[in-house]
Amino acid sequence: MSPREPARAFQLDVDGITVEVVRKRVKHVNLKVYPPDGQVRVSAPVRMPDGLVAAAVRERIGWIERHRARFAAVPLRRRLAYLSGERVSVLGTPHTLRFAVVPLDANGTRPDRPDADLATPELTLVVPAHAGVAERRKALEARLRQIAKEAFAAEAQRWALTMGVRTPTVHVRRMRSRWGTCHVRAGKVYLNLALVTRPHECLTYVVVHELAHLIVPDHSRRFWLTVERYLPNWRDGERRLAREPLWADPVWGDRD
Repeated sequence: MSPREPARAFQLDVDGITVEVVRKRVKHVNLKVYPPDGQVRVSAPVRMPDGLVAAAVRERIGWIERHRARFAAVPLRRRLAYLSGERVSVLGTPHTLRFAVVPLDANGTRPDRPDADLATPELTLVVPAHAGVAERRKALEARLRQIAKEAFAAEAQRWALTMGVRTPTVHVRRMRSRWGTCHVRAGKVYLNLALVTRPHECLTYVVVHELAHLIVPDHSRRFWLTVERYLPNWRDGERRLAREPLWADPVWGDRD
C-alpha cells in the first residue's frame, strides 16, 4: 500500500457478528463498537491474514456484547425536528421553541432581536423565511452557545472562589465524547456545549471536576477526595451524564 493509496475496507463475519474491517498502516488490531446499534469496526495491519483479524475479534466477543448491551439499555428519544412547539431543556428548565421570521429593515438587513429570557417558558429564535432544518439548527445552536458562554463562565468563577483556585479561562466547544478538559498549565477549561441542555447539577459536576485538576492534575485518590470535599454528591451528576450519553441526545446526538 503506497502512502497515497486509500485504506481498503471490507466486511468480515465473525460468529454471526458483521465486522467492518479497514486495513491501515498500523501494527496492531484496533477494535471499536459504535452506538446506537453496536456496529463493530476494526483497523488491521495491511498484511494481516483475515483469519488472524477474525481471531482478534473473537477474543473480544464478550467485550463487544457488553458494549452492545449498554447501548441497548439507553432509551432513544426522538431527535429534534427544529419546529416551533418542540421542547428543549436549558440547564434543567424546559423551554418551548419558537422560530420567528423578522422582515428585512430599510437597509435590507434582518434586525437581531433578543431571544426570550431564560426565566420564560419560550425560546424565540429569529430565522429567515422558509428556513430549512440546517438554518434552524444553526440558529438554536448559536443561541445555546451564547447562553452557555455566560452560564459556564459564571459557574466556573463561582466554584473557583469556593475551591480557592484561580478562575480559569473558559472555552465552550462541541465535543463528541468528553464533557470537559482542563489545561492546567495554561489555566484553561474546555466545557462541552451539550452541557447547556443538561440539568444544572451536571454542569456543576463537570466544572468542579475540571477545577479540581488545578489542585490535583491526575485522577488519583487524592483527586477524587478533592472533588468530594467540595461536591459530596458528585456521583449524582456523573451518573446522570452516564445515563444520557451524547450519542443519544435529541439535540446533539448523531444517529445518521
